[in-house]
Amino acid sequence: VTQQHNGYGFIEFLDVTDADYAMTVLNMIKLFGRPLRVSKSSLNSKAELSRDVGANLFIGNLDPIDVDESLLYDTFSAFGTLIRPPKISRDEATEESKGFGFVSFDTFQASDM
Repeated sequence: VTQQHNGYGFIEFLDVTDADYAMTVLNMIKLFGRPLRVSKSSLNSKAELSRDVGANLFIGNLDPIDVDESLLYDTFSAFGTLIRPPKISRDEATEESKGFGFVSFDTFQASDM
């Protein structure tokens, strides 16, 4: 209704160790001049609980113009193998970023390859 993004997103990791490491390293790092707030999110549905994902990270305060799924992939794939492409929440009508997204990882060992 307001045409303004909410400024948050989600990232999923297969391994909790990967999520904790990414949170430690990336929390409050500036991306296009805006500090990322990285924390664990809670799963909301039984369907999400049944997925083969070890951790789900919420990435907020994403610049709605300069940050896209490709940039999230390039940034977070340095911490491990992504098990699915990053997802940025977008407005259904305009396809503009709402300023948040999610990423899913494989294992901590995959990041050492």
